[in-house]
Amino acid sequence: MADVLSEPQFQVLTHQYTGEKTGRIYFPALFLAEFHNSVIQWLQQQEIIFYEMDVKYYGDGSFRLYFRVNNPLE
Repeated sequence: MADVLSEPQFQVLTHQYTGEKTGRIYFPALFLAEFHNSVIQWLQQQEIIFYEMDVKYYGDGSFRLYFRVNNPLE
């Protein structure tokens, strides 16, 4: 029997030399049903950069997003 996820699963990586941060996050359908407004607000942050081709949609209403963080070197 498959596990049903109810919380996002994510991974953020920081490049060793450039400091660029990239990541991926999976939003399960159960989480989206309850917290869709919070997810929309998070996705609209200017620091989160992604394109339509970076989103993978699943038949149950969940999706995975590959993104990078706009974090210029200081």
